[in-house]
Amino acid sequence: MGEASPVGTVTHRGVVYPSELDHMGHMNVVGYAAKLDQATWSFFNDIGLTPSFLRSSGRAAAAVKYETVYERELLAGDVVTVRTRLTRLGRTSFAFRHEMWNGETGERVATADCTGVLIDRATRRPVPWPDDLAQRLRALIPG
Repeated sequence: MGEASPVGTVTHRGVVYPSELDHMGHMNVVGYAAKLDQATWSFFNDIGLTPSFLRSSGRAAAAVKYETVYERELLAGDVVTVRTRLTRLGRTSFAFRHEMWNGETGERVATADCTGVLIDRATRRPVPWPDDLAQRLRALIPG
């Protein structure tokens, strides 16, 4: 379950609030999703899918697959860190992995494997990555 060594860029740091708990006293699915969504937008910014690039290019990143695995429970007051890394780049698609870690225990508490597609906002159709961005993104893929 919990890996010992986090990999990837820090894309979110936060805390679990009582309002994010379920009826059993653990962070609920909505809480995980919100923190992972914030990590996604931070990651996009870090890799060049900045808000200004997306607006000026008429592009968007559309999610096509999102799989979350919950490994450990989080309680109110727990500090969490999300680390993210790019795992694959296709002609129009990309995949990345979020890993959420408990800041106190160092245990991995969740992973999310995500696949997205770069699309044209007007046509809602996939478009190829700009060459300069594709080259920069390929350099981020481990191995």
